[in-house]
Amino acid sequence: MDKKDQQILALLSQNSRRSWKTIGDKVYLSGQAVGSRVEQLLDANIIEKFTIQIRHKNLQFITIYMNSNQFSLFEKRVCNYQEVLTMDKITGDGCYFIKACFEPDKLEQFITTISAHARYKISHRLNKIK
Repeated sequence: MDKKDQQILALLSQNSRRSWKTIGDKVYLSGQAVGSRVEQLLDANIIEKFTIQIRHKNLQFITIYMNSNQFSLFEKRVCNYQEVLTMDKITGDGCYFIKACFEPDKLEQFITTISAHARYKISHRLNKIK
């Protein structure tokens, strides 16, 4: 990945709906060359997907500390909640890190579900800085 690829990625991360031509004008390549480079980045799994970013009213960051080794069962139960945006297995402080957007009543239901398997620590976003 060279500097042009990095510039293309920076522009796409700001707005993935930009046309190849618009990006090409900014990085001094043709639209066709930008499209080709983006295809190569997709093939190399550097770009995973194109998506939108939704501003969630309630955003929680949940650290999970497992009480048992029933990881598969726990993962299935957590992933059944549409409010769970991401779930990562982590090292360091905790076993999993979950980013979610629960309304208060649904958060209480989620806590009841996970309490059978794990302890947890929940932090709520106050303001988005970047």
